[in-house]
Amino acid sequence: MTIIFDLDGTLLNTIDDLGYACNYALEQTDFPTHRIEEYPRMVGNGINNLIRRALPETERTEENVLRVRAQFVPYYNIHNCDYTRPYEGVPELLATLKAQGHHLSVASNKYQAATEKIVEHFFPGVFDVILGEREGVERKPNPQIVFDILERVQNTEHRVQTELLYVGDSLVDRDTAKDANVPFVACSWGFVSREALAENGVGRIVDKPEELLLDVYLQQEILPQYDAFDGGHKRDHAETVIRESLKLARAYKADETMAYVIAAYHDLGLRFDRERHHIHSGELLMADEKLRQWFTEEQLLTMRDAVEDHRASGKNPPRTIYGAIVAEADRQIDPLTVVHRTMAYSRKLYPNGDFETLYQRSLEHLHEKYAEGGYLKLWLNSERNVQGLKELRAIIGDEAQLRALCKVWFERGSLDALR
Repeated sequence: MTIIFDLDGTLLNTIDDLGYACNYALEQTDFPTHRIEEYPRMVGNGINNLIRRALPETERTEENVLRVRAQFVPYYNIHNCDYTRPYEGVPELLATLKAQGHHLSVASNKYQAATEKIVEHFFPGVFDVILGEREGVERKPNPQIVFDILERVQNTEHRVQTELLYVGDSLVDRDTAKDANVPFVACSWGFVSREALAENGVGRIVDKPEELLLDVYLQQEILPQYDAFDGGHKRDHAETVIRESLKLARAYKADETMAYVIAAYHDLGLRFDRERHHIHSGELLMADEKLRQWFTEEQLLTMRDAVEDHRASGKNPPRTIYGAIVAEADRQIDPLTVVHRTMAYSRKLYPNGDFETLYQRSLEHLHEKYAEGGYLKLWLNSERNVQGLKELRAIIGDEAQLRALCKVWFERGSLDALR
């Protein structure tokens, strides 16, 4: 697996050295300085942007930025390891990941020379690729740095896994991973608080470096299993359920990590059969000895119950808030997505069926599950699902519109173009 780490605020607490260097450069150019504790809100998007934010608002010209940078860089080149230190638990995490055979890389907005020097000073020989700000390459959140890392890793003698993970502490990192289409995990020990990350819609947030080992395990061993399932239950479906589960867990003050794992395992039982897949999924969760590294027996039993309770056709309400969370997250009542998943499963049932065969089966299922009086229930009544169900029922009630949507899917294999 390839794991890409941001540097400042993720692997290393660099804020003191950055702040002292910036204050030195400001003093040399006759600008006011700042308290060191003010600098976390200024970092991100590279040295030039740090300097721009540190300058008085009326002095933020390109000329002034370059004047200050000319003082900053020589000073920082000498003093960039004076107070910088790895965050507690990071060296141990990296050692474990290396021992497990993962490929580790750094993607930083710090200029290349400083990035290489600092990484090799604190983590000699640990990272396969180290990239920072380079001339002619846009800084993060432009995803080019991720693509460049992957290209370089693939050109090494090592065998590269297809599973990827990006770890960072900021919204810049979140956007970089999103634009590169790479799973993202945020760490709360860096320059952006957990509260700020959550308020800005970041999904998975870890509070200690060792917690990342669970994410690595799920991304490498569990989520890829969804690739073998039908079109409505592939990895993108599991990832959506994870995102929605994390939002709901946060809203209902539930354990986010438990909700995360429940969502990751909720449909694994499809590899056996559809009718009892929720039971099989719970069995697979309980049988996974790896999970006992992170959860107690009581937690595992609660998670198993939640996995069993997620199924839409279940007649009884979920036994815990976790079952309600994963059930609500699994509904994903986006009308086009529902039509897509229904037609995809119809095709799995009738791989050689013509349009009318697939449409009639889908029509019957949509009425049975989603129409007024259907068996689907919303346990938390999230605004997204309530509105989605209202819109879907309008489509189901308009057979001409439904037929047209199904026809588009039959001809294209997707409804994405209609969004």
